[in-house]
Amino acid sequence: MFYLNSSLNQLQLLNSNLNDALQVYERRFGYTPDWLEDFTQGRVLALILQALKRGAPLTAADVLH
Repeated sequence: MFYLNSSLNQLQLLNSNLNDALQVYERRFGYTPDWLEDFTQGRVLALILQALKRGAPLTAADVLH
């Protein structure tokens, strides 16, 4: 039972972090690219954070790294 609750908490934290990161990204750069929908939440969060740290919007070349 603890494992299930722990996994659920991690998923909720990921969703919360992703939503926060997406809001910051959209305020700074505008809409996210449509192709971002093709990736898992973890990959999307990593890409969004990468763009925010770099200070430039995402490009298709970012998914090659």
